[in-house]
Amino acid sequence: MTLRRLTSALRRHVSTRSKGQSLVELALILPVFMLFFAAILDLGRIAAAQVAVANAAREGAFQAARTPTDFTSASGCPAGGLTNVVFCRIKLESSGGVAISPSDVSVSCSPIDCSAGIGNTVSVVVNGHFQLLTPLMSVFFGGAQNVTISASSVHNIETLPVSGAGPGPTPSDSPSPSPSDSASPSPSPSVVVCEKPSAGFTFTQSPANKKAPQTVTFTDTSTTRLGCAIDGWSWQSSDGWVSDQQVPGPHTYIVPGTYEVTLTVHNAIGFTSTGAIQILVK
Repeated sequence: MTLRRLTSALRRHVSTRSKGQSLVELALILPVFMLFFAAILDLGRIAAAQVAVANAAREGAFQAARTPTDFTSASGCPAGGLTNVVFCRIKLESSGGVAISPSDVSVSCSPIDCSAGIGNTVSVVVNGHFQLLTPLMSVFFGGAQNVTISASSVHNIETLPVSGAGPGPTPSDSPSPSPSDSASPSPSPSVVVCEKPSAGFTFTQSPANKKAPQTVTFTDTSTTRLGCAIDGWSWQSSDGWVSDQQVPGPHTYIVPGTYEVTLTVHNAIGFTSTGAIQILVK
């Protein structure tokens, strides 16, 4: 009987101690768990911010390709967006808690006068500011809560074809046939008319799961009229890769993201046409 009482008392003691111990452990681990959860949330926000800044730089380069001189770092985007249109397009694209001011954007051209021409480019660099929620992730950014994320994009300055290729040759006066001529006139030779070429390309990714690092091989499929051959190719990727070969070598993407690749082709009379495609690297 005494043994049963001792056993029951011991069980009650162990049961009471386990509940109290669980509460203490929960109180100790809950702040750590909440901090860990906030750090995971910050990691996702950083990834979204990087995509937002990259998209903003790409959109700014698209606009700068058309209006490379319509940018100033001294003012923001006015109502209606009729001026400073490069920054306006960047501002519209920025999201994900990223702050971008006009002083965070730089636009540069090659050549420096931003003139239109085959091979002339414009570069847009965007620095976005992002505020971390917790100090846990700040150790990876030098201890700073305010993180700066940079992205750049390069595009060809838009070059429109010149209207007309110059006056054609003046036909010489042919003598009027005499009444005795019985031969029919020879047919006039056909004139080859150059038109704007059509840029196009295909690509293959390796490995097939699209995970970084990705090696991409490009194949030119551009077309033009017979007798007006394409004589120039300009490949560009939003990560800074460029090539002037018809068959460029394979290019490897190390960092996951969405990259835009453009191809500009050129024919004998200077017409160009640009094709663009998106490449996803997981």
